[in-house]
Amino acid sequence: MLKFGVIGYDHVHVLKYLPIIAHHPEARLVAVAAIERNREPAKKVSEHYRCRYFESLDALFSLQKLDAIYIASTPARHPEIIRKAAEQNIHVLCDKPLATNLYDADEIISLVEKSRIKLMVPFNPRFQLPVMRLKTMIGDGTVGELFYINAVKYGKVPSLISALDTSWFFDPDQAGFGGFGDIGIHAVDALCWLAEGTPRKVYARLGNHIHRGLSTDDIGSAIIEFDNGVIANLNSGWANPSGCPTWLDVKFEVLGSKKVVSINKPYHDFTLYSEHKMETVSWWRTDIDMVVEEFIQSILEDRTPAITGKDALRALEVVLAAYQSSATGEEVSLPL
Repeated sequence: MLKFGVIGYDHVHVLKYLPIIAHHPEARLVAVAAIERNREPAKKVSEHYRCRYFESLDALFSLQKLDAIYIASTPARHPEIIRKAAEQNIHVLCDKPLATNLYDADEIISLVEKSRIKLMVPFNPRFQLPVMRLKTMIGDGTVGELFYINAVKYGKVPSLISALDTSWFFDPDQAGFGGFGDIGIHAVDALCWLAEGTPRKVYARLGNHIHRGLSTDDIGSAIIEFDNGVIANLNSGWANPSGCPTWLDVKFEVLGSKKVVSINKPYHDFTLYSEHKMETVSWWRTDIDMVVEEFIQSILEDRTPAITGKDALRALEVVLAAYQSSATGEEVSLPL
């Protein structure tokens, strides 16, 4: 049984990942640490799962022996937490982005390589069944030579989440970027994975267009050119209004020399109708369970996880290049 700790109760993904970790047959949730905000809900969940509760990072690492952690803090705290984990040879599942800048991301990867701990970032589109099938079709030649990939990834603005204080999403110093990067970094990793190439050029236009008055962007578009000639187009951000029947919309379209393949939704779902609203609910999701399973098995089997720190660095670099391109109005070449 791997002794797990959850550090940070800030990223909304913690509401999904923590229960899956807690119920995994080869893991035991032993500690929850709310080191920034949302301390009351974090304390309640620790009581529910009968594990220790901390509000100090130093107290957690000094008083609780851990094999692995899931980091759900603000991105600005990731380097500090991973540094402490590496010192104690604790494996890390770190929510996106890996860091808010490339310097910190490079430092994290160097620490991980020296300590030999496992580091994985949960880019869950790689574990969505339609996207996995699309990857197979590209690999076995079903779509032929790959030319274009179009992706759309729209979500609702985090302020609509009532369960947690999500104000940090609108502070670039804590989050690293706004809506385009928050929603789009998952799709960027998926595009790199599907294109099977190295991104070389990025051109983007990002801005605050829907939720006026934010200190960050909320939506944007980017064109990514890969070294193998594949062109990817990504539209992403906090575009879905509060009345949208789905919280998140994900679409991928691939154009090859033999076939065009379109994915219009990543999950099985059903629709609920009430007097006041319509809501689409996912009833069969395998992606988060598969992310946790992959991370745990990489530890138990002592192998590299499916999504590495270098994958996370690559996705971060593309996102940061998009922000640079939008600021300058120029195409940006990679590596930065």
